[in-house]
Amino acid sequence: MVLLPAAATCLTDVWFQTAILSSAIGYDFVLAIANVSGAFLDGFFAEWESGGAVPNGFKTEALHLISEDMRASFLSTYTSWAGMVGVAASIAHSRSSFLIGLGYIIVSILCSFVAVQLGSDFAKYIASSAPITNTSYQFAKKAHHILHRFMVLLILYIIASYIYLDRGGTQNLIDGKNLAIASTAWNQLSLSILFAVCGAYAGNKVADDITPKIFQRSMLPMGTLICNALFGLLGLSLNCMRLSDQSWEDSLLLRAFALNFCGAASLFARHASDNRQLYYGNTKGGVRLAGINITANILFATLLFWVALEIEILLNPEATNKKSGRVVRKLLKILERQREGQNTLNIG
Repeated sequence: MVLLPAAATCLTDVWFQTAILSSAIGYDFVLAIANVSGAFLDGFFAEWESGGAVPNGFKTEALHLISEDMRASFLSTYTSWAGMVGVAASIAHSRSSFLIGLGYIIVSILCSFVAVQLGSDFAKYIASSAPITNTSYQFAKKAHHILHRFMVLLILYIIASYIYLDRGGTQNLIDGKNLAIASTAWNQLSLSILFAVCGAYAGNKVADDITPKIFQRSMLPMGTLICNALFGLLGLSLNCMRLSDQSWEDSLLLRAFALNFCGAASLFARHASDNRQLYYGNTKGGVRLAGINITANILFATLLFWVALEIEILLNPEATNKKSGRVVRKLLKILERQREGQNTLNIG
């Protein structure tokens, strides 16, 4: 479903950005709120999708019908595991503390675990708050009418987001890396939506179809773990390209890929729900499995965070001569030597 990730992108890239610019709230706090609230909503809709919360009217039937799309499309775009890692690196770099950045990651993950349980409990409370009064057929008929109206409202909401943007406020960039795409607010939002839609599809495809075929016997949700590790790493592509040329920062395509595609393809909210299912789903080893899964995700996040921090330090000219950032710098030198050697062979 295209409208749901498009609406989520408008929310995060237009309205959240406006709130950040017009107030003292930082992006780190806004992203943490988005991730934790996304975990709450994922727990909420997971109950309607799984049948843990039984519809008791046409409104709750609508929640049941849209639950799968909300989790797979909207919430995967609304939350961002890759963004969490990048923001943690920025915080650690700005405050010169590795532990502060690591603490941001750990607190975000632990808060999401609590939030997903609260969302689940809230769904069950709604389901049990009123008796069933209609037949399932009547439920479905009225529920579809509600969803049709909801989709119309989403279209109007997306249009309103475009209207809100100042089309003449950004001048075109003379930069070949933009691939002839003018750097306007409308173009940026359009590319962000396109890449977010593709990212949401790619993330769920990898997690649900590709990874289970490779890790058939694993008791852990390897699909979510692989998505977070893979797309969290790819999310560093923007800063990696900036190491060679700072003008890559103005590339709308690269920004849309690193921020929107990788953000939507990484599955922060789903990770929180996975932990809850492991914790309650296995009476004997549920706590152990949930602990292993949380630990594995934190370890992967810490590794990516460390690489992101090294890159952040290298992007700061004042820190290039310090010990920090030396690992990434050595890797870049190795790659540069290999490229020079390849060029020499081609000339010969």
